Amino acid sequence: MEGGKAQKVYEVFAPTYKWTHDANSHVLEIDIPGFKKEEVYVQVDSTAGKLVVRGEQWAGDTKDSNLEKIKHFNLDLDVPEDSNFKEITGRFQQYCALLVTIPKNKGQRDIDVVLENIKNIKINRRDIVIAAAAFTIGFYVSRGLRSIGE
Repeated sequence: MEGGKAQKVYEVFAPTYKWTHDANSHVLEIDIPGFKKEEVYVQVDSTAGKLVVRGEQWAGDTKDSNLEKIKHFNLDLDVPEDSNFKEITGRFQQYCALLVTIPKNKGQRDIDVVLENIKNIKINRRDIVIAAAAFTIGFYVSRGLRSIGE
């Protein structure tokens, strides 16, 4: 712009995001198409249990040469209580998504693995009971049919 500084006009952008969880970590995927790594700021507040993600991108000049358009977003998200804030990592993925991986505290990971194993044992126990019941019924039916044939 000639002769002075342009006034910034902010266009607020609300990115979509989703959380996924497994036995080891929580993963936050934020869809921010068009944003570059340099335009995104991630801050962790372990005391408040918050993750703050901000982005600002020049979106071009407006028809009025005194105005500069800036695309902006701000997410202030609660992080699960079992998070290990010291080992959070982030990376950009294809198609302009930011992936933030938050490992679970070691104790919670162990608990989740044990709970998953218990769930599998319950399923296996149920399958065994069903198989035993089917075998028993089959045995009695075959004995009954054999006695009818004699």
